[in-house]
Parts: sequence; C-alpha cells; structure tokens
Amino acid sequence: MADTTQANVLAIAPALDDVSQDAWDIVLTDVADMISEAAWGAKQEIAQRYLAAHKLTMIAVSDSGPAVTAEKTGDVSTSYAVGGGGDDDLAETKHGREFKRIQRGAIAGFMVVTP
Repeated sequence: MADTTQANVLAIAPALDDVSQDAWDIVLTDVADMISEAAWGAKQEIAQRYLAAHKLTMIAVSDSGPAVTAEKTGDVSTSYAVGGGGDDDLAETKHGREFKRIQRGAIAGFMVVTP
C-alpha cells in the first residue's frame, strides 16, 4: 500500500494549502515512518492522512501567532490551557480525533498467554 500524499491530505483539510512546502515534506516523511503497512494494514494510508492533517494543522495554528490564553472583564477572568504537545494534543483538532478513532480500530492489543 502506498503512503499518503499532499493531495490526499488537502482533500480532507483544504485550509492547509498555505502551509510551507518544507513543513509538508517533513510531516509526510514523519508519518510515513510512523505508520507502516505491517502495523496498520489496509488503514495505513488513511491513518497517515489524518495524522498528517492534524500535525500540519497544529503547525499552522502555531505559525499564526499566540492564542488568547486569558480574558478579563471587570473582576472576572478566565484562562485557557494551551496545548503542550504529546498524545493529548490529538484531541485538539478534528483530524487528530479521527486519527485516534482509526487507531482504535486498526491496532490490535497484545496478549500474553502462558501455558
């Protein structure tokens, strides 16, 4: 099975069209290394597609400047958590959430059987 392509990722995430070609090249190479056919089977390309879209979305968000982390109106203030990366950041984009759903259905758990 073939690795995902920039065109496939743009088909599900057209807003990523403005991301630099260098970022595309790095992310596509990374997801191809991370998601192999041996481990993912027939879901390899779709998993790569959604993980790439997630990673590129996170790059696009960080490149667009700092997010609002606090608001204050009078005596009332609210602070927002800013994603710090790691596995939990998959929940920050719709593409990351879809990747997690695909992952649950594609990766079998391991079981140890003792005689």
